[in-house]
Amino acid sequence: MSLFKQASLINNHHNITADLFMSFNLRFSCLWIHRYTGLAMAAFLIIAGITGTLLAFHEELDDVFNHELAQVDVQDTPHLPIAVLHDRVLSAYPKHNFSSMPTSIAADRSAVFSVDRARGKAAQNQPKAPFQEVYVNPYDGNIIGTRDKDQWALHNTMWKVFWLHRDLLLGDIGKWVLGIVSVVWTINCFIGFYLTFPRALKKKNTQKKPSKKRASFLKRWLPAWKIRTKSNLFKLNYDLHHAFGLWLWGMLFVIAWSSVGFNLQQVYRPVMQAVVGLEGRGEKQEKSKKSREKVGQTSSVGTGASIDVDINALNTVDVVNKANSIDYLSEQAYIAAKSQDMSVQQLLGIRWVEDEGQWQLRFKTDKDIGKKGGASSITVDAKTGSIERVNFGYQSSSFGSKTDQWLSTLHMGHISQGIGHILYQIFLALIGLAVTVLSVTGVYLWWKGRQQRLKALQKGR
Repeated sequence: MSLFKQASLINNHHNITADLFMSFNLRFSCLWIHRYTGLAMAAFLIIAGITGTLLAFHEELDDVFNHELAQVDVQDTPHLPIAVLHDRVLSAYPKHNFSSMPTSIAADRSAVFSVDRARGKAAQNQPKAPFQEVYVNPYDGNIIGTRDKDQWALHNTMWKVFWLHRDLLLGDIGKWVLGIVSVVWTINCFIGFYLTFPRALKKKNTQKKPSKKRASFLKRWLPAWKIRTKSNLFKLNYDLHHAFGLWLWGMLFVIAWSSVGFNLQQVYRPVMQAVVGLEGRGEKQEKSKKSREKVGQTSSVGTGASIDVDINALNTVDVVNKANSIDYLSEQAYIAAKSQDMSVQQLLGIRWVEDEGQWQLRFKTDKDIGKKGGASSITVDAKTGSIERVNFGYQSSSFGSKTDQWLSTLHMGHISQGIGHILYQIFLALIGLAVTVLSVTGVYLWWKGRQQRLKALQKGR
């Protein structure tokens, strides 16, 4: 190839690149990204939306499918003590550990005891249980049955729905796939929001004065929030896609980004550390340890708890045992919360920490976020009854941790109690349906647009 031809090709290449750069259109580029990433995600988001709608009522639906184990006939006689029910389970399954107990049992529900999940070296020495839960009749102490959540059975329907929602029933591979989808979805939330803005008018070189004053941005943006009732199918889908995306944008973003947190910590944690100051895991553990030590030093004074103990009996009798553990720790939790101007809203569960000889009660106060990572706990020594640690969820969390807890709590639906909780469940179910609608309408709009583009090409030939 001659030098002249090479120079000509290079010059043409530069001209093409310049033309592409000059013709770059931000809105068109965003529309292209939104359209084709939306198509790639559609199937996954439809699955997530439908399963998410069902999971908003996970416990209620699980009781329906698992009613033979979960529900019992109400009787006139009182329940047996929870400690007695726990002893029945230990006697029936001596090879497995059950360190946790429920703090209360509804009149028409069976008592549920979960097998401890063995981790690390303990998992090698302890045989894997063929079940995860044991159901006991609280009236007579008879064991109703066990439940293996991994089994494909009708009573496990909601757990299969949960795993389909969490990892597509594909384990770690499914979590990676959904994690990547969630990242793209999060970015798409911002792109989609931008695409609802009214288009900018092209500037024209004219000396004529405008005959009419242009409407404000908000007035031109307002139609994107509305759904036209009298319209054809295409316009209806178009309006639903725009309006649902705008009305529910904040919650859709929360669901999308928290999904990244559940599935792709490698992306979620660095971003959260940079944006809201979420602590690293090592830093969080060290901070939590210092907080517990500080609370432990002041708990005997701060909580106002008075413990009358026979020193001579400490070596032979536990002040706090299985029979009185729930009453004792719940009383101490109420005292500790009151000393901090809080109230205990719900007792979440109690467990025996064998290595340390301690009882630990988890509970939710009116200032805590959710019932998982943001909950409070109190730990007492079984021998002396002294309070070892009091961890109030709202106190031990930084702004970054609280943001993280709010995201996961809103996603999981662990909000409020009573009618407030039911209303949020309904709202969360509607969000799941909205995700499905946005995906379906997006595919429909692409399909109709593709048909129009193909017709235009045929006419142009």
